[in-house]
Amino acid sequence: MIQGPLVDERENEIMASPATDDPEGLESSTDYTKYGITDVPKFTVTTALGKSKTIAGLYAREWVFIVISAVNILTAIGLTIVRLVKVLEDYPQSPDFTFTILLLLNAGFCLFYVGHGVLRERVYELYAFMAATLVVVMYCILEYAVFNPSGHTTIKLARLIVACIMAPPNLVLAWIVAKNFGYLEFRIVGASEFLQGLYRQAAIFSCLLKFDLQATSSLVLLALKEGTSVSTLETVSLAVGLPFSLCWCLLGWITLRGEIKAGAYVFAILGLLKPVYYLYKVISVYVEIANDEQPSTTVTYSLLAATALGLLVWVVLMVELVIVYNNFGKGLKERTKDVLATETTGLLSNNRARWKP
Repeated sequence: MIQGPLVDERENEIMASPATDDPEGLESSTDYTKYGITDVPKFTVTTALGKSKTIAGLYAREWVFIVISAVNILTAIGLTIVRLVKVLEDYPQSPDFTFTILLLLNAGFCLFYVGHGVLRERVYELYAFMAATLVVVMYCILEYAVFNPSGHTTIKLARLIVACIMAPPNLVLAWIVAKNFGYLEFRIVGASEFLQGLYRQAAIFSCLLKFDLQATSSLVLLALKEGTSVSTLETVSLAVGLPFSLCWCLLGWITLRGEIKAGAYVFAILGLLKPVYYLYKVISVYVEIANDEQPSTTVTYSLLAATALGLLVWVVLMVELVIVYNNFGKGLKERTKDVLATETTGLLSNNRARWKP
């Protein structure tokens, strides 16, 4: 089924376009230059990464969501940077250094989810944004009231207040915007319910890749248990863990885009290293506790929570890999290539006939 308000003024313009002499029926319904009209705003644009909305193509609710989200995230980033400077000056070996870096990382992912999610109409990236926002809010609450009650500062209090006040309406807006997506999906795969199903599964897999990168990067950063004081093992963890996670994510994305079956096998095999690493992190924490090394309570609980989240995302991602792998060769790649190749490809082009579910 097609989601969102697809039959709006944009689609009315498309349907009202005069018929052309194109025997293939492939002329773009939004190409008005042949009628001498050159100032019609474009609602979508085709890039190397796929079709995307333009600024003119955004609805009012999407503008409101982007502005409010940007204000919230940038405010959080500003407060976190102020706190980071203070920590570097006074407590460079404090766990607070680790968490300021962690918050900056997650804020960066949130900015990406908002911009990319709206312009590309990625429903699940907005859901990921909602999940990341809840994680940040929960951390601010627990870190201030439970984990580190003796470390209260004005910056931490301000960050907590901003998070608790601004997050709820932002989450509601994200939900409303996500539920009204559908225009871009219709422009890419047309009215075929079968192709829409393939497209949504691919979107889920793509979103999980990014969320897995976020979760794994957070877990690797938690290796900085003593702030700027980094051991050899922690240095190796950072130097290997972050590039591996990024490359694994890129491999999954390339495999999905090109429907490369061999790439899917390589992706799955390399992915087995992730649960091994997660298990190692959990065992190392329990060894420290058993040896009475008294690790930071905040770091310990955060590390265990990040490990559980990372493992959950990895399991779901592997299940989704099987689903998209079984969808390879069923027409989605061809349809995407048609859209990338030319803006004159019709929504229901003739080559659709060679695709069989």
